[in-house]
Amino acid sequence: MRNGDGGSDAGPGRIAKKVALYVGLAVCVAFIAWVAWGFFQFDHDIDHPHEGGFSGWQCDAGRDCGS
Repeated sequence: MRNGDGGSDAGPGRIAKKVALYVGLAVCVAFIAWVAWGFFQFDHDIDHPHEGGFSGWQCDAGRDCGS
């Protein structure tokens, strides 16, 4: 089957473009999921601080925030 410009519908370049599109979409979805996971981790750290961790700045010096 041929398209209007005389080229083949299923050439190697067309397949490569389609694969690149789906790989790009998968990378975008993975990046969005990674950012969302980081947001939820950050939210959890704000709600449940622990000394010595990322959210240790919320604790008083020398006080264990876990108790």
